[in-house]
Amino acid sequence: MARTLLRGRHPLRGFVSVILEPGTWMGRGSYRPTDETIGTNFEATLVIQEDDQGLLIDTSIVVQSGPQFEWGIWIVPDEYGTYSITARGTELDASGIGKLESVPHVGMLWTEGGAAYIAFAIFALRDSHGVRGFVREQSNTLTWELALQPQQQVVTGGNVVSFGPRRRR
Repeated sequence: MARTLLRGRHPLRGFVSVILEPGTWMGRGSYRPTDETIGTNFEATLVIQEDDQGLLIDTSIVVQSGPQFEWGIWIVPDEYGTYSITARGTELDASGIGKLESVPHVGMLWTEGGAAYIAFAIFALRDSHGVRGFVREQSNTLTWELALQPQQQVVTGGNVVSFGPRRRR
């Protein structure tokens, strides 16, 4: 777990906390209007890739008995110690800012013209990682939460199957 919370990024910038490492993450969550008590379930898949500039997160969300949404999210460190976040996708295009150097990660996005706002936090749980937030669009406010786990990679060798990479002795 400690390995996922702190690892080197850019040699000149030192270390930043990275809760969600590159790879495929899968999870389940729900959302609901803040004036209702019953939420709508969804499943999410995040494919995270890292390069010299930052992170690219390809996100797919399938709503129970409903539509599928997709977003591309770019997270890039800026010169002020914060991170520029841009999300482009099916229902909403938004840009904003995040503080990702400590846990929990927090951020806020908004659409051009300020028609919608998204606030979120990413944090470590005992056996997974969590994301919670709010979406405010016109006079409607939704709250949402999502629990994520890394997808296990199957590694085979002869007659042995291992879920995840192992060191050989």
